[in-house]
Parts: sequence; structure tokens; C-alpha cells
Amino acid sequence: MNLVEEAKLGNKEAFHKLIEDNKLKMYKVAKSILKNEDDVCDAIQNALMSAYTNLSKLKNNQYFSTWITRILINKCYDIARENQKRYSNVIDITEYNTDEGIKTYDNYNSDSIVENVLNKIDEDLKTITVLYYYNDYSVTEISEILSIPEGTVKSRLSRARNKIYEIIKREEEAI
Repeated sequence: MNLVEEAKLGNKEAFHKLIEDNKLKMYKVAKSILKNEDDVCDAIQNALMSAYTNLSKLKNNQYFSTWITRILINKCYDIARENQKRYSNVIDITEYNTDEGIKTYDNYNSDSIVENVLNKIDEDLKTITVLYYYNDYSVTEISEILSIPEGTVKSRLSRARNKIYEIIKREEEAI
């Protein structure tokens, strides 16, 4: 019996092991959609609660990782929509900061050059890039997770590569 089957039968240890096996992938996906660390944690927690309560609805056990990633993406989009409603009238004071000596929220939040570049591309391109390059999902799996045709996944990956190349080239020229 595999872990998914055991978890479906109520084995909490099996569910915990499934989550341990997928936690890094889940974090990367959530972080690619949501900027705020608290929102990332909320989205993951909401996805885990939903997955646990709906595990019996998973039809094909081998697609657990794909299934929970889809749940997570939906939870991230829910939080992003809620934040957009909540903060639509708030002014971002960091964009008015002209003193180069003061670090903004974005400076503290960018952990790497790659993350910085990814934050400059469109959300749909960023999500697909993270799923493909960071989480090693295939084009077919991404197609299933996002409920879009494989051709769309391929074209978005191509557009993402081009955008990333343009951003890096532009930043190198500025140096």
C-alpha cells in the first residue's frame, strides 16, 4: 500500500510524509505567486487543510503532487484577490523613497538575482517557470495543474525565457 492510499484510510503519518515530500515544491510555488511570507504560509496552510479534508476525492493516487499543487495555486490566487481588494487604495511608500541608503521592502525580500528577475515577469509566466524549472514538473503536468493546453504551457515557457533574457541583458547593460 502506498502513502496516498494509507492517508486516504486515515493514516495521519502517511499524510504528513506526503506533505514532507512536497513541502519545498509547495513553498516555491506559493512564493512565486505571493510576495508576503505570511500570505505564503497562509496559502500553504489553507491548501493542506483542503487537501486533508478532500483527500478521498483524489481519483488517481499517482497525481497527488499535481493535485495538491493545483489546490495550492487556487488558495494563492484567493489570497492575492483578497489582498488586491484590501490594499487597492493603499499607497506604496517605498516607491517614493529616493534616498539610496535606505533599503525598501523589496530589497529585504529579494534573496537572489533569480528571484529578483522572476519578480519582474508576469504572474502567469512566473508560475509556469517555477513549476517547470524549480519543481521539475513536465509540460503535461503543468497543463493539468493549471488546466490549460500543453501548447499554452510551451508558449508561456518560451515567452518567460525571452523576458528573462531581456531583463538580464538590460540589467547587464545598465552596469
